[in-house]
Amino acid sequence: MIRTLMAEANPVARLGMRSLLGAHADVLEIDEAGSLDELLGKLRERYYEFIIVEPAMSGAGTSLVGRLRELSPWSNLLVLTELDELSFGVDAIRAGAKGYLMKTATRDEMRTAVRRVANGRLYFSKALATEIEHCARKFDGRNKPHESFRKREFQVFSLTVCGMTPIESAYVLQMRTEQVADFRHSVMSRLGVKTPHEMVEYATQQGLLPECRNVSSELWAGRYGQHGVMPESGRAPVSA
Repeated sequence: MIRTLMAEANPVARLGMRSLLGAHADVLEIDEAGSLDELLGKLRERYYEFIIVEPAMSGAGTSLVGRLRELSPWSNLLVLTELDELSFGVDAIRAGAKGYLMKTATRDEMRTAVRRVANGRLYFSKALATEIEHCARKFDGRNKPHESFRKREFQVFSLTVCGMTPIESAYVLQMRTEQVADFRHSVMSRLGVKTPHEMVEYATQQGLLPECRNVSSELWAGRYGQHGVMPESGRAPVSA
């Protein structure tokens, strides 16, 4: 039996997860934790070979993964979460998770992820695998700064170049404003610029304006419909 700890604050979600794990009842011995305190308490009392965790339960995001890795270094960690994989997935894997899965995944995907990670193997979606491959490339000083951007960073870069504020970009990306601000700060730091105007100058010098416009238009259409036309000013109807 694989000693398993399922950490999720929402009791309805725990019930659904337990139902899903029922298919593995012959190999999984399941305990539950409904709060961060309960999770940490159980880890102090017992060793678990397999941990399924929703990092959002801690309010600290994927930093919880690193904490669990310190407390239980030999456990196989599967993140099953509502946190966007392209925003948080790479950091979770870097922190020690063996798998990262969105709660919107199909039941078949969830079963596959549980089976693989419980047995010590890796599991993540194709989108996250592509993102990890991109981030795993060693930075070459001869490369241009924007070539090291993650997908989400380039999206924020593009929206900024097209004139959108963090609030407007967050509305288009359906993210929190604070998350967009963090991505923008990372982008500006790597480009060595201090203002959005300097970001536009960089994009112009590197011939990135057409690509930025295309990325922004695709994001706009995805948010407002295929027939939505992004205004030249790049302003989003945030009150809509």
